[in-house]
Amino acid sequence: MFNKKAAWAVWPLAAALGLSACSSGGGGASTSGSSASPESSPSASESASTGGASAKPEGGVTITVLNEGAVGIGVGKLDDLLPEKKKSLLKDEAQTPRVQESDFARTPGQKVHPGVFPYFYQQIINDKLKSKNITVKTEDWGWGEPLIQKETAGFLAKNVPDIIVGETQMPGFALQGLLEPFPDDMAAEIRETIAPAAWKPMEVDGKIYGFASQPGVNSLFWNKKLVKEAGIDPDQAPKTWEELLADIEKVTEAGKGKFYGGGVYAGPNAGGYLRFGPLLIVNHGGFTDASGNPAFNSDANVKTVEFLRKLNKNHPAGLMVNPTEGPYFDAFKKQQTAYIIDGPWRASESASLGIDYGMSPIPLPEGGEAGNITIGAAFHAVPKDAKNKEAAFEYIRAMYSDEIQTLIADTGVRSPVKKAIAESQDYQSKHPEMYLHYQAMNGNVQGLPTFKKEDSKVWQIFGDAVAKAIMTNGDIKSILDDAQAKAQAIVG
Repeated sequence: MFNKKAAWAVWPLAAALGLSACSSGGGGASTSGSSASPESSPSASESASTGGASAKPEGGVTITVLNEGAVGIGVGKLDDLLPEKKKSLLKDEAQTPRVQESDFARTPGQKVHPGVFPYFYQQIINDKLKSKNITVKTEDWGWGEPLIQKETAGFLAKNVPDIIVGETQMPGFALQGLLEPFPDDMAAEIRETIAPAAWKPMEVDGKIYGFASQPGVNSLFWNKKLVKEAGIDPDQAPKTWEELLADIEKVTEAGKGKFYGGGVYAGPNAGGYLRFGPLLIVNHGGFTDASGNPAFNSDANVKTVEFLRKLNKNHPAGLMVNPTEGPYFDAFKKQQTAYIIDGPWRASESASLGIDYGMSPIPLPEGGEAGNITIGAAFHAVPKDAKNKEAAFEYIRAMYSDEIQTLIADTGVRSPVKKAIAESQDYQSKHPEMYLHYQAMNGNVQGLPTFKKEDSKVWQIFGDAVAKAIMTNGDIKSILDDAQAKAQAIVG
């Protein structure tokens, strides 16, 4: 996906400010945390005594780590936060129902309550690092755009935590030379033992710059009840675009305006690019060429958008390209659409809603090849200006330890990335859907690119063009040609 040439390392830092994306499905983009300006963020000011500089206790070191939304446990030292987190989970039954004292006495292989997952995750890491005289201090800088702004300000001030985290902005930071490459032995271990989705999008010029312990990729999901009403075998997954479109059209016809076939969200925003992007990839298209320049109007992309236009006819008017993604996922949850392409959380969420669902790899066009885009992938990385790099890499090593990866496996919401755990017969039999997801994390898995200049503006040009092509009868090639010309004029 990314150009590996050294010239990219001099991209302006502002390019990273453009694109933020949702890290979980079903609603809107995740925007936890304040929207404070870079000037008022810890990265640019008061983190001189918290995020950037690390206090060194007797006989050890303290590292500062940014919270990941899925496992964030608060702000402060984990030693102090973990007992308080346990208390709050036991008390707050309204928000985390069914959490009991017994949920905190798990053994490997025991199913983990999702509400307790962050507690175990951070407890395991904390205990492993304490044995190495490393103390963990966490900071919460939010997610999405607020996080990107604060990290950008931190890089400019050369005042950053020991470990930063993020999604779509992280490959751009790596390309700009702002991150420390993983030690060679660590990188070799990751390549050998870890699924590519966890690290491949963060590889530049043969070096790895980031790791995600539980990334997502897209799969096809369908509502078996609605599919059966259309006379389709609910246990038979469509394998080609032709089969998928035929099934979707049958559902729309059977629904008579009460429910629709659906397909994939294609709104002009990061949520859309992450969902319909894999269709570009499997059809040998994509967002950029080999040099990292926009490649919006390729023949492959034209054919993919033609397919998206056909899918659009199987949705309520305007739903597929709604600028806000929430209504699209709500329609599936309310059983108003039958098919959807989304991240792995769609499985557990559908089960909790009582939806009898099917799950399969993304169908392929004629001549297509399997591929995917990471979604909800929280990549952790060590900045070049970090004060305690060696200790920071120990934290990342703990993230792909057997203990953490077994915990992720036992939760059943995401699949582990460690091959030995995910490919075991035990895991395959206990979590067949998540094993499918694990398989999709191997092979041609990419991240969204960061464009050289005015990243958000270039993305918006593309998103608006696709929406226009889907919603109108205009010539798709001409629409994408126009978008290509505008984008190329910006990036130069």
